[in-house]
Amino acid sequence: MILLVPVFISGVLILPVAGYPISAYISTESPSGTHLSDVEYESQGMALMAQGNWSALRSITDEGLAFYPDNAELHCLKGYELRMTGHYSEAVDNITFAIARDPKPVRYTNRGFALLAMERYDEALTDANTAISMNSSYPRACAVRALALAGTGNATGAGQEIETAIQLDPSDPLFWHLKGKILAASGNCSGALDALNRSLAINPDYVLPWPGFENATTDLKRLETQCPPDDQAPGPTKAQVPAGIAIAALVLVMLSRNPR
Repeated sequence: MILLVPVFISGVLILPVAGYPISAYISTESPSGTHLSDVEYESQGMALMAQGNWSALRSITDEGLAFYPDNAELHCLKGYELRMTGHYSEAVDNITFAIARDPKPVRYTNRGFALLAMERYDEALTDANTAISMNSSYPRACAVRALALAGTGNATGAGQEIETAIQLDPSDPLFWHLKGKILAASGNCSGALDALNRSLAINPDYVLPWPGFENATTDLKRLETQCPPDDQAPGPTKAQVPAGIAIAALVLVMLSRNPR
C-alpha cells in the first residue's frame, strides 16, 4: 500500500494538465529542460492560430523565434497574429521576412490582407497577383484581389474576382460577405441581401480579415434600413448608381471603422 501512494499522487497531478487545451497549456520545454524543436513550435503556432488565441500565438512565436530567428513559418505566423491584433506594419515586416526565405501563395495573401488594412491597395494587388500566379486555384488570393480592385475604384473587377473566389470555395463566409458589400455599393439590394444572408448562414462569427472590418450582421442591418421593399424598389433604369458614387460607397463600406 505504501508503494501505491506516490503513484496515486502522481496520477492526480498529471490528469488535470493532460486535459488542458493547447491554448491553456503550452509546453515550451521538454522533460530534459531543452527548448522545443522548430517543427514543434510551428505545430503549436498553427493550432493556436486555428483557435484564434492571439495572445498565446504571440507567446509561442516569440519564444520560437528566439531559438530559430530565421524560421520562415514562425515569422509568417507572427505576422498573422500581428495583423489580427491591428499591428499591420509589423505584420508586413514579418511576412516579408518569411517570403524572402520561402515564398508561398498563402504568405503573399497574408501580407496582402495587412496591406489592405493600411489602404495600400496597389501593393496588395501585386501580392494577390503573385499568389494567383503561383496557384490559380487559391481562393483567398482572389478575395485580396477583389478588395484591392475595389480600393482602386475597379468595382466591376472586384465583383468578378469575388465570383471566382466563390466558385473555388462556396463554403467560405468571407467571400459571400464581400459579395454582399460589392453588390450593395453598386445598388443591387436584393443580391446584396441574399449574399449577406448566405454568409451568416455559413458562419455568423467567422474570423474577420482585420480588426474593425465590420461583420456581415452589421452590414446586413445597415442594408435592411437603406434598401426599399421589393414592391417599392425603382426600376432598372432608375436604380443605376453613378460610377463615382458607387466606387466611393464601396470603399467606405468595405473599410469603415478601420483603426489606424
